[in-house]
Amino acid sequence: MSVHVLETATSVLLRDPTASLGEVAKAAGVGRTTLHKRFPTRSDLIHALATEALDLVDAAISSVDTGSDTAIEQLVAKLVPLGPRVEFLLRFPNLRDDERLSMRLTVMDQPVIDLISRLQGTRLRADLPAWWIAQTLYAGVYSAWEGIAAGRLAPLDAPGLVLTTFYQGVSHVGAADRS
Repeated sequence: MSVHVLETATSVLLRDPTASLGEVAKAAGVGRTTLHKRFPTRSDLIHALATEALDLVDAAISSVDTGSDTAIEQLVAKLVPLGPRVEFLLRFPNLRDDERLSMRLTVMDQPVIDLISRLQGTRLRADLPAWWIAQTLYAGVYSAWEGIAAGRLAPLDAPGLVLTTFYQGVSHVGAADRS
């Protein structure tokens, strides 16, 4: 099935998590029969979308040079364009019912947590748990994608905004010291 169909299916299901295969097929510009041949049930489609999303996120994380001084910047630049896929993984909690997907979701964060742990005490605070810092980074990526989707944020501006907020925060206290 084409990337276009999977992207469209992701968008349709994010807008309406109860959308039928017929609605997905119509939005993707393919026949219902064509979609049903590849995905006989809605569960099959959701599983395929989750697998593709995990593959894309894994590839993005794996392509980061974790030994580089710009590893966090590389990670953000690669994850921001995957916003809809990340949102799909977050919005369909029943994905954890599938043992293989659940395992992949569980281990997906480990390379990022390892990277953050390595940077703690140098570029990142050591007094916060690495998992918390990772979740904060993901929240920024997700918020950037939402801003892009709503037309409030240019895609090329998103990584810089995420990184500025991640590294400097939003507190006014001490802002002059960071300039």
